[in-house]
Amino acid sequence: MEGHVYWMDDEVWAIRRACLDRSGAQTLINTKINDPDGIAVNWVARSLYWTHMGTDHIEVMHLSGTSHKILVSEDLDEPRAIALHPEMGLMYWIDWGENPEIECANLDGQELRVLVNASLRWPNSLALDLQEGKLYWGDTKTDKIEAIDVGETKRQTLLEDKLLHIFGFTLLGDFIYWTDWQCHSIKRVHKVKANRDVIIDQLPDPMGLKAVNVDKVVGTNPRANRNGGAATCASSRPTQPSLAAPSGAWNC
Repeated sequence: MEGHVYWMDDEVWAIRRACLDRSGAQTLINTKINDPDGIAVNWVARSLYWTHMGTDHIEVMHLSGTSHKILVSEDLDEPRAIALHPEMGLMYWIDWGENPEIECANLDGQELRVLVNASLRWPNSLALDLQEGKLYWGDTKTDKIEAIDVGETKRQTLLEDKLLHIFGFTLLGDFIYWTDWQCHSIKRVHKVKANRDVIIDQLPDPMGLKAVNVDKVVGTNPRANRNGGAATCASSRPTQPSLAAPSGAWNC
């Protein structure tokens, strides 16, 4: 869209962006960003969403850094990963508190509801399959990758063997990619066949990970000017840079 990558810098409490050629780095917002976590870009309405564990908020602003506002501020414990659906006008996130949940709301923060609240321990990350209408997540404590049909709420387990410490998590095409903290690697699994591979290993500190087909950005939302839209750009925790899957990094 504009050739930018977006990330959070927890050391200086800021949200930043730069061009894909590493030029033009700038800070979009650096006030009251205490312990940010998930980040997602709405390519339809050109807005940036993020979860804020320091204040237990979900917030949004224009990609230029203007029009900052809080969308959800009640009934959140520790909001973490976030994913957006542009055409349906929905956002999904993980609440990592004492009673973990996966929740959903309209992109304007209205009509909040719980999708999953059973058999969750440490759900770390989300990936939304826009074509299939499925929401995937990885749970570090149960060592599972699971999915739910966002329309029928039918839950299934994709993988539950030798998943040591899932952290970063993303979907591109037929594959889910994730970073493994314990094995210091990036791995992937086929979302139907459940075949898995190691893509890169011997990484010092693999953190957040996002992947996108940079030649294909689609979707419209008639409510985009009012509430947002959806897609994920770049994500990282503390001060580590985001890792890109082999097909490319999230950009807008």
